[in-house]
Amino acid sequence: MSDSGETAFPYGSWRKGQRELAEEVRRSVSEGEILVASAPTGFGKTAAVIYGLLSAGVERVLYLVRTVNEIDPVVRELKRFGARFTFLFSARRMCPLMSVEGILPSEEDFWGNCRIARAKGACRYYEKLAETDEAEVAEYVRGHPAISAYRLAWDIAKFKGVCPFFALKGLVEESQFVVATYPYLFKEDIFRSFLEPHDYDDFVAVVDEAHSLLNIHSLLEYRVSLKDLELALREVREYAPSAKDFISWLERTSKTASGLRVSRITLLDKQPFLEGLDDLAVVEDIVETIRARKAEEALSLSGPSGIGRVKTSTSKIHSWLSVLSREDSYLFAEKDENRLVWLIATPLDPSRVVKEPLERVKAAVLLSGTMPSPKLYLKVLGVSRSFRIVDAGLMYGVRGFGRFFTIVAADVTTAYRSRGDSMYRLIASRIALADRLLPGLKLAVYPSYEVMYRVVERLPADVETIVETRGISLDEVEARILTRDPGERIVINAVAGGKLVEGVEFVDYEGKNLLSTVIIVGVPFPQPDDYTRKHLEVMASRIGLSDAKKLVYLVNPIIKVRQALGRSIRGPDDRALYILMDYRYLRRDLKEVLGIPYHRVVKGAEDFEEALRTAKSRVLGV
Repeated sequence: MSDSGETAFPYGSWRKGQRELAEEVRRSVSEGEILVASAPTGFGKTAAVIYGLLSAGVERVLYLVRTVNEIDPVVRELKRFGARFTFLFSARRMCPLMSVEGILPSEEDFWGNCRIARAKGACRYYEKLAETDEAEVAEYVRGHPAISAYRLAWDIAKFKGVCPFFALKGLVEESQFVVATYPYLFKEDIFRSFLEPHDYDDFVAVVDEAHSLLNIHSLLEYRVSLKDLELALREVREYAPSAKDFISWLERTSKTASGLRVSRITLLDKQPFLEGLDDLAVVEDIVETIRARKAEEALSLSGPSGIGRVKTSTSKIHSWLSVLSREDSYLFAEKDENRLVWLIATPLDPSRVVKEPLERVKAAVLLSGTMPSPKLYLKVLGVSRSFRIVDAGLMYGVRGFGRFFTIVAADVTTAYRSRGDSMYRLIASRIALADRLLPGLKLAVYPSYEVMYRVVERLPADVETIVETRGISLDEVEARILTRDPGERIVINAVAGGKLVEGVEFVDYEGKNLLSTVIIVGVPFPQPDDYTRKHLEVMASRIGLSDAKKLVYLVNPIIKVRQALGRSIRGPDDRALYILMDYRYLRRDLKEVLGIPYHRVVKGAEDFEEALRTAKSRVLGV
């Protein structure tokens, strides 16, 4: 803020369209509307939105981001504006007490063990909060030079000796901005637990990467394995033997799960799995009984540090049942690469997750660099309130920042009828050629884990790779990128819409983008399985079959592609090469929704190599 009390813009000048977007934000939140705003990467959306919110005199903002890493750029901007802020993300990732040998407990185990540790005075970090000045914590958080929210949380524990989560939560009351991950708005139990006494209508909500709301129902997805059921059965028999009805249910459910014949993901009737469970509160009581007994054992054997080792398989079953018992949830079975059967409970309509929060907040700003058609977008979300739409490209003549060159490789595809050893080898040879000719980091994005593994195993031995797995650590990936030798070439192999595409910033210690080549292998169409068919059916029942097909088979896949491409251009000085490895990108509908020019369409190795050399010279400047 300036000395006059007016909001000061912390940059020397405005980028094209920024001032206009800020004014739209000010007007929309002042009138209690939803603003749907689309602007390209590098536009400076965050700064423009913060300026608009401050100009409107907003008292409380809940600024939502998808991942922990996405907290960091928002915090950097808030510091430039001198705003009062705090941030929240997964408490278990901040906790200095509960991780055991670097292994994080499950969410259920973490919060159950945390409650016991606090109640018994066994957590010295929480105990010290009572004697810590809140203003001192606020000054430390807002003046800390760390560029990582995760690092800052750990520094609070290390240098202040207090629980970072509850220290940051303690700043909510006097903060104008609370920067948090999606669950803090879209999971009611989390909102109620950590933002009370405030209610939804106390906040203006800003949702970054708001195209993700089209699949926000996956936030509530919960899965348990046959192994989880068997472990829970053993646990209840040992620690709560009087729970006869629940033991019978676990025996019956384990037997049913072990008898399932699953190839791809399969839709199941969920009612037989709920029979005999009239009150989930009874299951919750059983979980707490088991946890209390295990905690007493751990405390007597190892002291306070032992609480972090307490695990309760039964708590996973309770969480799964909590989702399964929802009126709008469905049950699927899936067999993973290790042939382990999983039971997946999930809703399928995003409106059942976002409608109520977005209708109850004071106002909302939905931001994206890859926003689909606003008409379809709002129809899918199902929100009934006044809205305003801003497209920076159409309204202010703003173009995407940076320069790029697009090559379409029209001699390859991941279409099901064409998959096989020869096609996987051809794709691998193209990636290897790009790696040999082009400098630095490359991101190769695949439609599924299966396709990725088939291609990666056929890459030449001299191609250095990072390969996404379901349990991959983002911190390890970022460390590998930052510590690579100068000039070292690496191909990062990731799944469309997965952790590496959405959750990692490919930047150096000074924030400079390190990624200049993105290879999209195939089109990330959904698998032709029961999940896709049921999702289409559920959406068609509300928005109509035509729009449902467009959402499932066109909009969602292309959003994943655009998000992956956007990783290579984060600012006006960036240069990038896009390689679309599938002839289906020549389809008119895909090309229109993707919305980028194609500079070369190639067939054959020689044509591909010549296009790479042209792009390398013209765009990458090497």
